[in-house]
Amino acid sequence: MKVLHCIPGMGGGGAERQLTYLAGGLRTRGWEVHVALARSGPNLARLEAQHAIVHRVGAGGNHDPRIATRLARVFSRVRPDIVQVWFIQMEAVGGLLARMFQVPWVMSERSSLLAYPPTIKNGIRVRLGRQADAIVANSDGGRRYWVERRAGGPAPVVIPNSVPLQEIDAALPAVPAAVPIREGDRIVLFAGRFGAEKNIETLIDALATVVDQPGVCAILCGDGPLYDAIKGRVSASGLDGRVFTPGYVEDLWPLMKRASVLVSVGLFEGRPNVVIEAMAARCPVVVSDIAAHREILDDASARWVQADDAASVAEGIRAVLANSQAASAQAARARQIAEGWSIEAAAEAYDRVYRDVIARARRNVPPQGS
Repeated sequence: MKVLHCIPGMGGGGAERQLTYLAGGLRTRGWEVHVALARSGPNLARLEAQHAIVHRVGAGGNHDPRIATRLARVFSRVRPDIVQVWFIQMEAVGGLLARMFQVPWVMSERSSLLAYPPTIKNGIRVRLGRQADAIVANSDGGRRYWVERRAGGPAPVVIPNSVPLQEIDAALPAVPAAVPIREGDRIVLFAGRFGAEKNIETLIDALATVVDQPGVCAILCGDGPLYDAIKGRVSASGLDGRVFTPGYVEDLWPLMKRASVLVSVGLFEGRPNVVIEAMAARCPVVVSDIAAHREILDDASARWVQADDAASVAEGIRAVLANSQAASAQAARARQIAEGWSIEAAAEAYDRVYRDVIARARRNVPPQGS
């Protein structure tokens, strides 16, 4: 059985990372995994290490029409049994080609309602999703988004993000060489896309009253459209030398194991990959009190704060730093929860979805919502 994943690129985001895990898990279940992409990125090497067959369809830019023609050639050569598409570019091109080649296709939902304001682009995406043979969300928020927008057929399926538990366990605590901290410093860690939804400005305001404690510093890892603005805000707040912005860090697990706390104060999420990997790494977490975090954590496994209140965020961080015993107990509980999200469990769930979709297609059952 052949599955073709269509994704714009293998950048440093959580969805790309999840695809690398899924590719390996599906191969162990007997699938031949193909991935068509327009751009490379930091997760490409890991994908290739899972022995996925990579097809590069890149051209002059995201909207280059040659992507469609090159992807069509991939469809012709591979003749997949099922296609899964990731992000709107490939949802449009890959989804339409799947219909043209009469191959059942699955849409990936990685976020929730607040990620999709009422724009023309998001309206087109909804129309595409109504033609998909299945939608797999990584969170209940994503599932509910599509339940409200598709009628008829089986409901969207939730398959949680997975975590490579054994690899995380094998990682040793370390800090990137480019970050000049002292050996005994306690680290407040953030990692993620530097975008408005991550609410990093509020975090910086909170850090101003946290890193003034002796031996406390913060490391904000990631890149994105707001990187320069965030770096400037750190400097303008007088936090240089105590708050570091090293950019994208490829291997976060050693840093998670070295950190005293990971902070995620996003305004909305799907299922945040950084948080679940911190849970697996036994790093205490301070998180915004939003539905996506409540779906994966409870009062015994996390410290909750108000996303729009810098004082609340600062108080939550200080509480974790002040009571290492309580923080360790919460981290141990979080690890227990994360142990249910193995790569094997996710691959088994996708295998069931794929086989069900293929079986329905062969019985000529129409797509959901059509």
